[in-house]
Amino acid sequence: MRYTHKSFLLVIILISVLSSCSKKGCTDPMSLAYEVEAKKDDGSCTYPENVKRSLVFLKTWTGCPPCGTDGKLIHDSIESVYGNTAQVISLYTSALTCAEGIMIQNHLDNLFGQQGTPRFYLSTEQVMPNYWYVFDLITPQIMEQNQVSITSDFNINNGKMNIKVQSQLENGFSGENCNLALYVTEDKMVHSQSTDNGTDENFIHKDVFRIEAQGLEFGNSISFNDEGKNLTELELTLAPSTIWNYDNLHVNAVIWQFDGSNYKFINVSAD
Repeated sequence: MRYTHKSFLLVIILISVLSSCSKKGCTDPMSLAYEVEAKKDDGSCTYPENVKRSLVFLKTWTGCPPCGTDGKLIHDSIESVYGNTAQVISLYTSALTCAEGIMIQNHLDNLFGQQGTPRFYLSTEQVMPNYWYVFDLITPQIMEQNQVSITSDFNINNGKMNIKVQSQLENGFSGENCNLALYVTEDKMVHSQSTDNGTDENFIHKDVFRIEAQGLEFGNSISFNDEGKNLTELELTLAPSTIWNYDNLHVNAVIWQFDGSNYKFINVSAD
């Protein structure tokens, strides 16, 4: 049988169309694994793990000796004991501060009064009366029933951070009056720090609050679809790489619920 040029092109087009129609992948647009070209779901969709995590704010200062000694010791201990089930965000009062960090500190001061540094807070719910008491508060928070599962992902290209956050309601939670905050932090930052042994010019600072991606200390309102799901996508212009180390940036996606006077912590994505 002899094929003409036109019939050959028709065969190629037909194969291409059939291949496109049978392309497999994640077909759920609410999943971080969603593939826009996928026509047949292959079970590859990913969803946030139904896990409750803890959020700890550390109020600190580069000129405070106990911050560089006791504060660092507690910070390191939280990471060692809880891993990614407890997230610490360092709020600096000078040198490494940011606008949204100052606003969160002002909110905490209004709730608990002026506190010295270092000072640990269980999100916005409680201030630690002493350093080691933090562990007595984190464990019960992790054991609470989870209300929103959340996961996040990001990539950086040409000074832009593209952020995706997937969240899902759990255990009958309504999701009303909730906000999504996107806290960008920088880890392993080398900057001078006072310690009990003097000034350490090569001190390594952890989880330094750099910016909230939407410019709001407690983020923006979030709504969920009929299935209790939400997918938020956002592009953030970063400070130059000479100021921020892009390789050490992280996104901590946090769900808050406003109760009329305070922002109640709901959950945070794993780092």
